[in-house]
Amino acid sequence: MTSNFANFDALAHGLGLIYGSTWTSQVSELLFLPAATGRGFSIEAGLRIVEETTGSPLPKWLLPLAWVDEGSIACVVIEEHLPHHSLGHIHRLHLGYVPEEQQLSLIDIDPLLYVASLEEELKSRTVGLRRVLDQIGPAYQESHLVREKRPRDYVVRPVRIACQNVIVGLAAIAQDSTFDGLSVAAWQTCEVPHVATHEGNRALAALTLCDAFQNGGTMEIRFDRKTRILHKGHPLDYDGHPEKAVPASLRRFGRIVGVALGAEDRAAITPHEARELFLAITPMPTALRARVDEAVQYQGIPPERICFLLLSQVWREVEMDYLLGTSGRTTSILSGGAEWTDRSARQAESEICRGAITIGMLFRRLNSTDHAANDKSVIRVVEDSTKGIDWEIHPDEAAVTFVGLDPADRVPWTLRLSSIDTLTVFPRTAITSEALDEIDRSDLPGHKVLLVPADAPAPAQRLSVTVLRCPDRLADIDKAIEDRLLKSRISR
Repeated sequence: MTSNFANFDALAHGLGLIYGSTWTSQVSELLFLPAATGRGFSIEAGLRIVEETTGSPLPKWLLPLAWVDEGSIACVVIEEHLPHHSLGHIHRLHLGYVPEEQQLSLIDIDPLLYVASLEEELKSRTVGLRRVLDQIGPAYQESHLVREKRPRDYVVRPVRIACQNVIVGLAAIAQDSTFDGLSVAAWQTCEVPHVATHEGNRALAALTLCDAFQNGGTMEIRFDRKTRILHKGHPLDYDGHPEKAVPASLRRFGRIVGVALGAEDRAAITPHEARELFLAITPMPTALRARVDEAVQYQGIPPERICFLLLSQVWREVEMDYLLGTSGRTTSILSGGAEWTDRSARQAESEICRGAITIGMLFRRLNSTDHAANDKSVIRVVEDSTKGIDWEIHPDEAAVTFVGLDPADRVPWTLRLSSIDTLTVFPRTAITSEALDEIDRSDLPGHKVLLVPADAPAPAQRLSVTVLRCPDRLADIDKAIEDRLLKSRISR
């Protein structure tokens, strides 16, 4: 994601090409151009808009380039400012309030490529929208939804992604046996003020890649293959995506995550590009990403399998981190587990999976902002927000340290344990003397606790270690393990 510009002269040449070129009316209406061109909005008008709406002038290291939507403007970096604000990069300036981490988020890395991609995208948008909304959607409704029929993978299926009743992504996909990959007949995304930059592209790409993985093909995704639907009783053929190439908005998203899409074949995302994109868009903490890279390189685990299991939440991030960090049998676990006849292998995998599941349950409880369970007088408000608690896996001890706890909160599944900001958890199946001695000898940070299932027998003597009892019994945990192993086994 490095800058394409070695100096300001190269950037000025690119901006000159933008200002001197003839664009469609759709794009011209979005651009901020020198007043002398007599087209679009003037740059001076853009500067006034920013100052009047935000109450402060646009930083001098930014230059308004184009409207992103009614609430934000794409601005070009014209002076080296910060390491993550490289010369020529384009950042999205929100005119209204947004969380600080979302302000000036990267939207592209080259102004000429950005404007050219808008030209390609908007030229085909109307055709793509009508195709999904007026043809593919109603045809699928009639052939499958009304009949409550599950589609086969070769059926053209519409996809719709929305946030707060605003559609941010539309697509139509189907598995194509002629090249053993996914065919895309439509792909449309947009930016809206209340959604993070490129979130429509990220979500639609994640869903498309997961579908390509589940279908068992090569992960190749093509945008130029003929597809057919039955519309109002008559066959209707499409010659691929309206752009006849990897969609411009998707290539734009690929550039900011460092994956060149359509580089080998303009009309396709190759299997190699698909795997790179899958890894780039799957959210992972830094430590987990390092473990995933190591597992892919040295254990031979396909990266798309890990990404699919994380995105589909078969295994959550902290659980995957625990599995990769503490077990040598992760390859088998992520593939569905050892054969039931191999009793010793199944027992070893069950033990590590039990730890992962209980750690995942505890983390979600610690990281949740819903306090209804603690205070019955509080009106329950459930939002998609978390406290931002971090974790660190300790492979040698098979333990996890949670950092950033609110000392004012009581630790879940205990009666009086509070005033703690760092908690180290040892997940085990039973309360044994070996486990207690290990915790007593441990020099790991924070308050150390033993985590066991709800029905783990309690020893007769008084314990020197705090014990957390997971709400689920061992049988319930084992049932959850089998469910996840089955999903891993049949997912591809």
